[in-house]
This record gives sequence, structure tokens and C-alpha cells, in this order.
Amino acid sequence: MSATGDWVVVMPVKGTVGAKSRLLGGLADSEIPEARRAEFALALALDAVDAVRTALPVVRVIVVTSAEVSERFEALGALVRRDPGTGLNAAFTRGIRAAMELNPGRPVAALMSDLASIRPRDVTAALELAAAIPLGMLTDKDGTGTTLLTALSPRDLVPRFGLGSARRHREAGHVELDIARGDRMRLDIDTADDLAAARALGLGPRAKAVLGH
Repeated sequence: MSATGDWVVVMPVKGTVGAKSRLLGGLADSEIPEARRAEFALALALDAVDAVRTALPVVRVIVVTSAEVSERFEALGALVRRDPGTGLNAAFTRGIRAAMELNPGRPVAALMSDLASIRPRDVTAALELAAAIPLGMLTDKDGTGTTLLTALSPRDLVPRFGLGSARRHREAGHVELDIARGDRMRLDIDTADDLAAARALGLGPRAKAVLGH
């Protein structure tokens, strides 16, 4: 199976209320003023979706989010489905079902939307590797969480995100993708230290704009 033009990518995005609470709660006003923190969280997700939709192996991006921000992602060309509001795995599941209905037979990837430094080439590299194995995954920077989950058959893609998800996904048969220099695909933003690392790797344009760069 060729990676080019094959993949549907599902990305859940929280609405502005409460988005990225761990990160935002750990930042000082000198880093991001409190009044702009929700805007920053949304900018991270918009940058990530924009990077994914232009990656060569991606034929469709499905964003699962709330009505209050759906138009922002539709403007990027993403297909939007309503977040059921019952957690991350439920959001991923809704997106995976939409992928199966709209693009039957296409491989599907479940990707976190807070990867602040990803570029299209990073997504392409990961999905080209994933095209060679039935079930793939990328762990986060700590090695305990999961940032990317892939399946050539979408019926086999069962999200088990949350604390310790890497172990659960391995037990379900997912194999770690050996991506060279994969830091951008592993760096999800949870803390102020993560933000500093993302700045060093390079933030997306919307996130930079919020920070005043």
C-alpha cells in the first residue's frame, strides 16, 4: 500500500473553555497573559491541523471538536465532527467512525493536536513508516504516553489514550515507529518546560503570533 494520498488523520481538539489546563496553569503572565491563554491553546491546534493537512500522505483530516471553534478548522479544509464530550478516547472513536464511513478502506491515524512544533515532513515520515506495518504508534517525550496511533485497517484502531497509554497500545499490538529525529512528533505540550522545548524546535505561525514573536 502506498503512503501517498492514503491516510485519514483524526485529531481531537478541546474547545476554548478549559483547553490545555495543565499547561496554562503552569505559565506565568510574563510568558502568556491569562487573557490570551485560551487563544494560545487554539493556535497550537490550528497550527498542528494545518501541518497535517498539507502532508503528502494525507487525503483527509477529521477534527473532533466543539461548535464554538469548528468554523476555524473548517476554514483550513478539515472535516469537523462534534465532540461527544465524554473524554479523549470517545472523541477519537467518533472521528475514526467518520473516517470509516467517508473513506472506507483508507488507513487511519489518530494524532494528538497539541504537537506544537510538527511540520508536514514530520507527518509524512511517520506515515510512510506506518504504511509498512498493520498497527503503529509513537510514544511521547516521556515514553509513557502516545502521540500517534495508526492502523492500516481502521477497524483495528482502538484508542487507549490517557495515563500510561503507551503500554496499553503496545499490549494491543501497536509497534513503535522508528522515525529519525522524531522529536517534533513526540513533543506534546503539557507544561511550561514543554513549551520551552517547543520554542527551541520552532512553534507554528499562529502560536508565535499569540506569543508576540
